[in-house]
Formats: sequence, C-alpha cells, structure tokens
Amino acid sequence: MGAELIGILSVGAALAALILGVSHRHRDDMKGMRGEIHGLRDEVRGEIHGLRDEVRGEIHGLRDEVRGEIHGLRGEMQGMRAELREEIQGVRSEVNDLRGEVHEFRVEITDRVARIEAKVFNGAAAEPGNAA
Repeated sequence: MGAELIGILSVGAALAALILGVSHRHRDDMKGMRGEIHGLRDEVRGEIHGLRDEVRGEIHGLRDEVRGEIHGLRGEMQGMRAELREEIQGVRSEVNDLRGEVHEFRVEITDRVARIEAKVFNGAAAEPGNAA
C-alpha cells in the first residue's frame, strides 16, 4: 500500500505540476492579451481624440469663414445704405428744385393773367361808347 500511495502521490504531483505549468502559461498569455487590449484601446482613444480635434478644427474654421462672410455682407449693406441715402437725398433735392420751378411758373402765369386782364379791362374802358 505504501508503494501504491507513493505512486498515486507521484501521479498527483505530476498532474499538479502539469496543471500549474499550464495555468502559469495561460496566465502569462492572458497578461499578454490584456496588454494588447490596453494598447489597442489606447490607440483607438488616440484616434478618437485626433478625429475629434480635427472635426473641432473644421468647425472653428467654418465658423470663422461664415463670420467673415457675414461681416463682409454687413459692410456691403452699409455701403448700399449709404448709396441709397445719397440717391434719396439727390431725389429730394431735385423734387425741391422742381417745386421751386413750379412756384415760379405759377407766379409768372398769375402775373401774365393779371396783365392780360388789365389790358382787357383797360382796353374795354377806353373804347368809345363804354361808360366808365
């Protein structure tokens, strides 16, 4: 029985050594895989951060471009407003000039009508047979 026990213990020790060897190797493989996983995770995070920064840069660039366009359009609008103000002022000036000419024309017509009436009435009074 002692020999059997020693044989069983020897087989058990051999199995234990085999299991421990496999488990150590497996543990080392798992550590290696974890390292690869962490490396890949860090690489993906780096790519994501890089893409995020690139997108932010594009957004900032587009925003600045749009702001520049808006600023340019505002400047153009202000220029157009100034031109329109000048044109409106010019039209107002022309209208006022025309009003003055119309007033002068009315005064001239009124004077002519008054002279014609005076001639007609003075001529009729001066004719023989009209009693004044």
